[in-house]
Amino acid sequence: MTRFIAEISSNHNGDKQRCLDLIHAAAACGCWGVKFQLFRIEHLFAPEILQISETHRQRRRWELPLHFLPDLAACARDKGLAFGCTPFDLEAVDILKPHVDFLKVASYELPWLDLIQKCASTGLPLMMSCGMAEEAEIIAAVETARGADVSDLTVFHCVSNYPVEATNCNLAAIGTLKNLFPGVKIGWSDHSVDPAVVSRAVNHWKSDVVEFHFDLEGSGEEFGAGHCWLPQQIRPLIAGENFESDSLCDGQPKLLPSSSEKDERKWRADASDGLRPTLPVRHSWPLQQVSGLDKPIVAFKAGGPGLGHLVRLLAIAENLREDHEIHPVFIVHESAGSVKLLSRNGFTWHGENTDPTTLDPAVVVLDLKEPCGELIENLKATGIPTAVIDRPDCLMADLVIIPSFGWQAHKEMNHLVGGSRYQLLRSDILCLKPSSPPQPGSRIVVSFGGEDPNLLTEKTATALSSLPKDIPVQFVIGPDFMKHRKAWPPEALMADNFSLIETRDPLETILPGAGLLITAMGVTIAEAHLLGVPVAVLSNYQSDDESVKRLVDAEVVANLGYHCDLKDETFASLLNDLWTNTIRRQGLAVRGWQLTDGLGAQRAAHLIAELLQPATPGEDGTC
Repeated sequence: MTRFIAEISSNHNGDKQRCLDLIHAAAACGCWGVKFQLFRIEHLFAPEILQISETHRQRRRWELPLHFLPDLAACARDKGLAFGCTPFDLEAVDILKPHVDFLKVASYELPWLDLIQKCASTGLPLMMSCGMAEEAEIIAAVETARGADVSDLTVFHCVSNYPVEATNCNLAAIGTLKNLFPGVKIGWSDHSVDPAVVSRAVNHWKSDVVEFHFDLEGSGEEFGAGHCWLPQQIRPLIAGENFESDSLCDGQPKLLPSSSEKDERKWRADASDGLRPTLPVRHSWPLQQVSGLDKPIVAFKAGGPGLGHLVRLLAIAENLREDHEIHPVFIVHESAGSVKLLSRNGFTWHGENTDPTTLDPAVVVLDLKEPCGELIENLKATGIPTAVIDRPDCLMADLVIIPSFGWQAHKEMNHLVGGSRYQLLRSDILCLKPSSPPQPGSRIVVSFGGEDPNLLTEKTATALSSLPKDIPVQFVIGPDFMKHRKAWPPEALMADNFSLIETRDPLETILPGAGLLITAMGVTIAEAHLLGVPVAVLSNYQSDDESVKRLVDAEVVANLGYHCDLKDETFASLLNDLWTNTIRRQGLAVRGWQLTDGLGAQRAAHLIAELLQPATPGEDGTC
């Protein structure tokens, strides 16, 4: 009996509930299994492509949040479905292994034998699609899997067009694969959305497995391309209804890329490093695009603890690149976090000791914790304008931007701007802003980012343990979190209603629908405001007092105090009062949502772009 697998691909839209609904729908249709995809664009596309192509950069919004995996796997198995996923890099195989019942290698990654070898060596059943592939490539892939002692292998015939016409499906290749690989399951990975094609693949060519792209109602990210099935379309086929088929979709029994696939072959992963596209295309394709090399350069220098300074600059750089035809270049401390963030957003960077003047910038933008007066003076001496973020003491800069609630500049200082209109938020956050502030949800999210050196996570867990045990609490920790811990997890985080989310994903995949965010000072507060989530601030440093006071005066946060001054029982009482006061939390959410329009980075980018314009001469010819 043919097994049907619903390929969710990116039709989940980053929404966990939608993922679960898709799994339920696949089960209701009679599927054997359901499959997702796990990729991160900085591990999918070569940097040369991400630096040039906004279309490829936007694929980051199609990513499956890592913290969804345990719940999706549990839901699938509860519905009697096998749960599978496609990894697109070697690290993803390790992430997926504890959660999935099978792995799949996509057509684009078939030439990357290292990925096949790693998938096969997990001992999990492995499936592979061979769209665009030549016979020798398919044989090499199968031999690699067998050489790694694959436990259960399925090979899909596939045509990598989205959608594919019935007459180009070349279903006879299924028979060729069966003859070439006896003992291997052979299937059809469908992009046709044609009942006659699937019916012939099953009833004439005896496909062991059929994989099809699946959506709920046509609102999935990929549905518009035309290769995704809806439940009412696929259900009759799974139920065994025999649709009239035509031998015209059989084609030739040869294992060759079709003429329509030949150009796309170049965009497969290169066998040397697994990144798309192949090395020759990486070298030639950027040269055929509008080059950033002839655009004015704006150099961004970020410093300070964590990634907050870099995130703010990145938001401005996005807008300069997309709206002002400017080429941003970063100067940063090359930590794993900063490199990852810049890579996935397609920016180039240099080490923190780089002299900005060597980059020949038209403007330099600084977001530094340490004093930067000497650097500004040196830049001025060479005629390079400067903009400074969050440093009202740097009045010698040409532009000073203070992204802080309640802050106001003196009217006579035209080069100082700030306040709630200049909150610097990334475009990924902006596109998630709800049309109205939602009602506070039923869970608490705790996130102190980065390393959390002051152990605010543990302190908060101790205080929250006194709240009712039916309140779900999610503690979000990052990859560097353990640097200051001797043992993990501490007893404070062992309550039944507490869950740990260890992730490299941005917080916007977790925040929507939360009833409260407990966090420290940083850009996360503005992100929560934009999403309509109420915020409580626990301060890392006494120096945050002035900023927190402005937020409190603006009625957009609840102040929990400075952690060193806060006794556990007082902290617990504050949290209990805040959580039980739904009206107050709703007020914080509404006010924050109203005062944060998400356009601050656009406004800042516009002012920085103006620094590139030559001054207008006066009547006497002076500037």
